[in-house]
Amino acid sequence: MKRDFAVAVKAVIIKENRALVLCRSKDEMEGSYMNSHQKWDLPGGGLHFFEKSDEGLLREIMEETQLKVEIGPPLSLFDAIKHHIHLCIFTYACRWTEGEVFLSPEHESYMWLTEKEMEESELPHWMKRDIRAAFKVLENE
Repeated sequence: MKRDFAVAVKAVIIKENRALVLCRSKDEMEGSYMNSHQKWDLPGGGLHFFEKSDEGLLREIMEETQLKVEIGPPLSLFDAIKHHIHLCIFTYACRWTEGEVFLSPEHESYMWLTEKEMEESELPHWMKRDIRAAFKVLENE
């Protein structure tokens, strides 16, 4: 039995007291072996071998949104263990610095949500937790 291990990075991007959330495309959801049912996501993805987490996060954000950000502190670590893969996902607070959102084919839409809108939304618990943490961390900087 072959087993695999991977590391991914995600970003909670805050711009003018709003957090960016992405809606995954149908093709992206159908092609996912880790999460084929959750449509909402944060920008980010898997690291390449020998790629530092900050470099990979900036690359993934640029690929998926075309935004430039300043990376802040880490918010969470989540272990996703399914079938024969163990994926560690590190999520970071990020502050938007430049650009407008232009989505890659991985996503079909996006929203910038205030903290109140996020709380009232149907986003998954883990995402709300990380967005709350990012608002708190970046507010205190």
